[in-house]
Amino acid sequence: MVSQISAQRGRRTPVIGSQHSSRPRWVGLALASPTALLLLTLFLGSIALLVDQSLQEDMGGGSGTTAAHWSAFFTSSSRLEAIGETFLIAALSAVISTVIAVPTAYGLHRMKSSTWRFVGIFIVFAPLMTSVIARTYGWSLLLGQKGIVNWAVGLVGMQPLDMLYARPAVVIALVHIFLPFVVFPILSSLGQLDGALRDAAIDLGARPWTTFRRVILPLILPGIIAGAQITFALSMSSFATPSLLGGGRVSVLATLVYSDVNTVQWPMAAVTSIVLLVLAVVVLGLFTLAQKKTQVGGAQGVTAAPGEKSIHGGLATWMIAVYIFVLSPLIIIIISSFSSASYGAWPLPGWSTKWYANLLSQDGLGEAAYASVFIALWATVIVLIIGTMASVSFHRYRGLVLRGVSVLSLAPMVVPKVTIGLAAFLLLNITGVLQGIAGIIAMHVIITLPFVVIVLTSALSRTDATLDDAARDLGAGPLRAFRASTLFAIRPSLIAAGLFAFIVSFDEVDMTVFLLKPGQETLPVWMFTYMQKYQDPTLAALASLLIALSLVIAFVAGLFLLRGEKAGLASSR
Repeated sequence: MVSQISAQRGRRTPVIGSQHSSRPRWVGLALASPTALLLLTLFLGSIALLVDQSLQEDMGGGSGTTAAHWSAFFTSSSRLEAIGETFLIAALSAVISTVIAVPTAYGLHRMKSSTWRFVGIFIVFAPLMTSVIARTYGWSLLLGQKGIVNWAVGLVGMQPLDMLYARPAVVIALVHIFLPFVVFPILSSLGQLDGALRDAAIDLGARPWTTFRRVILPLILPGIIAGAQITFALSMSSFATPSLLGGGRVSVLATLVYSDVNTVQWPMAAVTSIVLLVLAVVVLGLFTLAQKKTQVGGAQGVTAAPGEKSIHGGLATWMIAVYIFVLSPLIIIIISSFSSASYGAWPLPGWSTKWYANLLSQDGLGEAAYASVFIALWATVIVLIIGTMASVSFHRYRGLVLRGVSVLSLAPMVVPKVTIGLAAFLLLNITGVLQGIAGIIAMHVIITLPFVVIVLTSALSRTDATLDDAARDLGAGPLRAFRASTLFAIRPSLIAAGLFAFIVSFDEVDMTVFLLKPGQETLPVWMFTYMQKYQDPTLAALASLLIALSLVIAFVAGLFLLRGEKAGLASSR
């Protein structure tokens, strides 16, 4: 139907020329070289040490080579069951997140009022700035035996639901945590959609559902796959949420790795990590293949803004339900921070501000917060530069080497962070380079690189590369031509990718804990350590302050996205 509409509209949709036929191959290799160098030295160097560790008889190294740990893994029924559980939880999280995200992104895109649209983006995006540990804590308060859900169930005379420490609780929390990662690639795709296509479909007599299913959905499919890819990969390698909400009953590969490290079974931890890595690369390869096959027409230029924009009835109700789902854990955290009790219960036995006073008296909290911001800022700047160069290379140039670097650039997203942290600790100490904060920033660049590549590759698939050529034919240099055409077109996605990178870096704990020197702490590591020692709502007080900070950052992010889209639409008129 898309082709019919394009024909009906004459030649309003730009004709996209070849993306790579006239460009020298060395340019693509040069653009991807910083990413390749970083991945080959730090990431693959760490993995090589893991492989060596998996063949050692014990954790000391140099103790002889053996395949006993590999044999023990594949003959262990619990390890094989963990593989199935890992895939099942990742698949459920990706499917449910995508089902929720598509109408949510479409609802945000269709909002007629820019103010309400801004509020919607603000609500969906704001929870990302809250620590994963804090959000998981919020779901434990909601789904626990004395939580608000069972309190509501009791009001209607039903028996309490046994949700905590089971698979449903893990999946619900993962969907909540990763939902924004699916919404924003889809929203970015919708923002680059030619609104005239929808108007043309309506002119041809198509109903709204038919227009969405046969016109809009095929064009935003790369964004949907990119979001599902992120969610599947992150769910597959998630450790904190399955560990805390699974309560030992939900065993996935990542929790087994962490358990092996804690029990000093480093060879078995290495074996489990490598198995997870191989499975993840295969799955990501399939996602990448699917994304390339769904690039309808290569790119779509925006020739006109859509006509009437509004949401009614069912879609409006859906948006309200999503807002409640997104905000519930955050609200319960804020309320619990004023509890007079030192445990989670609903209704609150009393009110108090003593946990905020207790928070202010904590040693090292300010230094930990400063370190987190410093590391996240530098990691974001570096990853945006090399990630943009790599994404352009992957999209506009072809070759076996570039295809390999493209797949490799996504691998750090699915490797358990505890494994990367352990491997990086070994590598950096053996080589003696990038010690301290520099090493942490370098490793944060590696783990945030997949987010930038996925989001920007999806955005680049809807840009017209011939505009760069046209600008160069008119006398512009390569950098100026790229800045004036492609960079301008992907600006909203670039902002979203930068925010993703900052958030992931700021919230990282599982890997960073291995790389900090004695006396050093980041904010998530401080929270992680505090939760290991205490169970009182002091952490809820800190999370409440982070939520307030997230409101400010989400406000700024939403403003940038809104202005970027308006600028894009204005330039198309």
